[in-house]
Amino acid sequence: MKLVTKTNTYYLIFFIFLFPLMIAADYYLIQYVVITEVDEILQHESERIRFELKEKGTLPSSNYVFNTTTVKEEQPVLNVFKDTLIYEAYTDKLIPYRTYEFMASADSQRIKISLRHVLLEMNELIVWLFATTSLIILVLVVGLYVINQGIYKWAWKPFFENLSKLKNYEITKKNPVGLEASNISEFEELNKIVVTLMDQVKKDFQNLREFNENISHEIQTPLAIIRNKMILLLESQNLNKKELQWVQAVYQEANKLSKIGKSLTLISRIENQEFIRLDNVDIRTIVDNIINNMEEMIKFKNLEIKVELNPVKIKCDLILANILFTNLIKNAVQHNQEGGYITILLNEEKFEIINSGEVSKIATEQLFRRFQRGNTATDSLGLGLAINQKICELYGFRLDYYRHGGTHTFSLFF
Repeated sequence: MKLVTKTNTYYLIFFIFLFPLMIAADYYLIQYVVITEVDEILQHESERIRFELKEKGTLPSSNYVFNTTTVKEEQPVLNVFKDTLIYEAYTDKLIPYRTYEFMASADSQRIKISLRHVLLEMNELIVWLFATTSLIILVLVVGLYVINQGIYKWAWKPFFENLSKLKNYEITKKNPVGLEASNISEFEELNKIVVTLMDQVKKDFQNLREFNENISHEIQTPLAIIRNKMILLLESQNLNKKELQWVQAVYQEANKLSKIGKSLTLISRIENQEFIRLDNVDIRTIVDNIINNMEEMIKFKNLEIKVELNPVKIKCDLILANILFTNLIKNAVQHNQEGGYITILLNEEKFEIINSGEVSKIATEQLFRRFQRGNTATDSLGLGLAINQKICELYGFRLDYYRHGGTHTFSLFF
């Protein structure tokens, strides 16, 4: 969710809860003010009537008086305000009124006088004030939304431009990222931190690249010399049986160390995104070549192989594509049992290889970790599937593994 969307959502939720409360409070406040005003009018009129009765002894004319009643001395009369509905013949309906009853004296008689004030206009006033206030609140909400949108586009513009540059930045290129300057201190501080971190990342990346190059060239050369010398020793006739076994062991371990070094270097180069080529790779051709190259091994293990390949092309580095499919097919051959089977399917959606083999006890998710071997009896390094996983992550492929008894299935989705 975008920042502006989230901010506006919180504003909207706030106003959804606040709006009914504001409207209700506004309505009752206006009603209270109007009723108080009417009560003051009726109260003032009652005081005027009392004064006239006292001074002149006659009931003055008043638009508010609607009933006068002579009451006995012992009959109590309270000064009360009431809301009531009175039928009016000219409109043929009940009209809301505010009434006020009070006691006055004239010619030694007690008179209960009732005043009334129509609330019809007051109700209309309340409705209009209510509607006007609601409209002002709605305009305020819309205005805040528009202003917030404008502030978001204006104030956050440098941030989003820098974000776009960072997304497209490639650490393998030496060009500086060139972050946009801002007059907002927090964004400037963020730019300084990002530049510092990027300098450190580039320095670490360069150091790692040099380390990989050293591993590839400086260590592989002594290992090649060791293996050559071991071959000369194995071919010599001066070693006894025990010494011959020792030399064979050293030769095998030197080979293994060389393979481990190459595999780890390859994983590191993939993680560093050093393979930037995007070739139009013909998968069917690659798979055919790999199967032909492994023909002797397949025959040696007497494997029944069934191949169904449709023409499929994908975008990736040709070298990595060869490594990916070689590891999958080699894995199916190497971990197969003698007289077993391999089924290879290829279509636009996926590449799938199914093979027989021993029942593995290792957890499925652990197979893709480094130095995890499904079968400890083989001389596998346990790095092939880890390399495949890194290649899939680089190009957005998905590699799934499923097994049922002695049947193992790898599915590579493009």
